[in-house]
Amino acid sequence: MKDQGLFSWGLARRAALVVTVAASFVLAGAGRASAQEGQGKYVTQAAARLVNLIDKANREGYKLHDNVFSIGGGWLKQDENNWVALFTVELKAGAQYRFLGAGDNDAKDVDLEVRFNDKVVAVDTRTDPTAVVSYSPTTTGRYLVRLRLYASDQDLPCVCLGIVMAK
Repeated sequence: MKDQGLFSWGLARRAALVVTVAASFVLAGAGRASAQEGQGKYVTQAAARLVNLIDKANREGYKLHDNVFSIGGGWLKQDENNWVALFTVELKAGAQYRFLGAGDNDAKDVDLEVRFNDKVVAVDTRTDPTAVVSYSPTTTGRYLVRLRLYASDQDLPCVCLGIVMAK
């Protein structure tokens, strides 16, 4: 097999590195208010949950693609109605994609949805601190990925991360 730099390093390790680095950037803009000090541990918790989902997706043939933006996240407040836009991503008709979302240890219910032309085309609203959506679009185009922290322990805000992978 041809050596592809970081790709040969191992998908799980590479994914963990991507998740940790990207989540650090998300929190860099979160402010330094005293109520938000020590948020790094929450990034670690959400990243650990996400890495477990990534490992499972890798075993099912999904992988991160080189040079494509594929991760987002933030410090989300618990809200049953507030979907937070993470990123838009170009999806190809007929390709298979896996969208993953995860919250920190205080997250009780993280939901993920994929939208195209202002319509929901795929969604995970199970009551779970993680979200998994498999989707194969019929139309090539730019799709919006959104997360929602539907429920959390004591209604606390949580670090929530989302990622997209493809077969």
